[in-house]
Amino acid sequence: MSSSNDRVSVWSIAGPSILVFLLSTLAGVAIIKIVAGLGTSAVVATTAGQRVHFIQLALLMGMGAATTALISRAWGGNNLSLAVDTMKLSIKFGLGICLLVTALAMIGAGPIASFFQLTGESRELAISYIRWMFLFAPFQGLVMMMSTASRAAGDAKAPLYIGIVSNVISVIGAYMLAYGVAGLPAMGVQGAAIGWGVAYLISAIVYFSRWYLGHLKLPFKVDEGGEKAKTKQFINISMPATVEQLIMQGAMLVFIGFVAQYGAEAFAAYGVGINIMSVAAVIGLGFSIAASANVGMSLGAGKPEQALEASMEALKLAVTIMALVGLGFGVFAEDISEFMVDDSRVVEISTLFLRILAFLLPILGIDFVLSGAMRGAGDTRYPLIAGIMTSLGVRLPLAALCIWLDLPVWCIFSVFLFDQLMKCLLLTRRYRQKRWLTVFS
Repeated sequence: MSSSNDRVSVWSIAGPSILVFLLSTLAGVAIIKIVAGLGTSAVVATTAGQRVHFIQLALLMGMGAATTALISRAWGGNNLSLAVDTMKLSIKFGLGICLLVTALAMIGAGPIASFFQLTGESRELAISYIRWMFLFAPFQGLVMMMSTASRAAGDAKAPLYIGIVSNVISVIGAYMLAYGVAGLPAMGVQGAAIGWGVAYLISAIVYFSRWYLGHLKLPFKVDEGGEKAKTKQFINISMPATVEQLIMQGAMLVFIGFVAQYGAEAFAAYGVGINIMSVAAVIGLGFSIAASANVGMSLGAGKPEQALEASMEALKLAVTIMALVGLGFGVFAEDISEFMVDDSRVVEISTLFLRILAFLLPILGIDFVLSGAMRGAGDTRYPLIAGIMTSLGVRLPLAALCIWLDLPVWCIFSVFLFDQLMKCLLLTRRYRQKRWLTVFS
């Protein structure tokens, strides 16, 4: 390691990260498309399962914030032993959390389906999908922690290569097991979940093997006398980020409960729209990771002004690109909706939702990058505060008001705009004050 490692280009991390996240999101969209051939009940069940899955992702992302902040700073400060030990610590936490989530999902799949007000076939399919999906959760935890650690050290290529293979296997496996291709049993929604899970199982085996054999940027073994990761420090950074994600996802679940009151068509349209939006959101996520890693590396090297420059570069790129993608979403909203589903009413509602999301995307880019920069500096508390204030103080009250006043469905979808705008105003104020640069010191 040398001083040249104190910062890497935004694109070197953001580019591969965006690509692999895009592939992962497209795989999720493809699975929705696959199960659409099984009927609306299958789409509703899969949407519910994927929404619950976001809770697990929220937990892993919270720990990922600590992983990125600590490893990037150690890497920027030329402390390899600390970086590697932090990676091992994050893997232990990730696996432990995922095992707990798996156990809870096995037990609580029924109540979860009931929460979404699902009945009959939709409810039974959702229960099955949730249980099979979370059976493979620990493997996803291992993959996510290792890929996060690699990106924090400036290596986004290994996660990209493994991610490409994983997502291809995911889609092919979901299709083959859902419809019984090549002599395999036709398992419907269950098969789609199993195909997705097997892909993560294979990825986990490949990742760990490469790490153990020394083919990753962060080695498996380092000098035993080197600095060790501090568990308390890891928890102190990860807890606010984890709580933030849980509150955000919990608020989203309640929000979906409001959407479900508009009927199955609105619920299915939400699933279509949110999956399509995720395709664009990965752009912001990629730049968020790049901002986090570069801020951490720069601060680890004792260069706060460089940290600001890197975060601003990521912000400009993210907002510009997401605005252009949003424009495309708005223009082709109906075509996208018709491609995803055959139900005319679902297409109509999805088109409205996508056009609203078109305005949301550049605002979401600001949220991603500024939050990412702060987390990279170890300031995970303020994004938590901003998230609580807007999710609980803006999104849910406005959604409840839409139900109470019996407003059209497009009104409840528009709540996202007000929610994100308020959050971005809070984050921008914090960013300009620059106090977040010294929180970790």
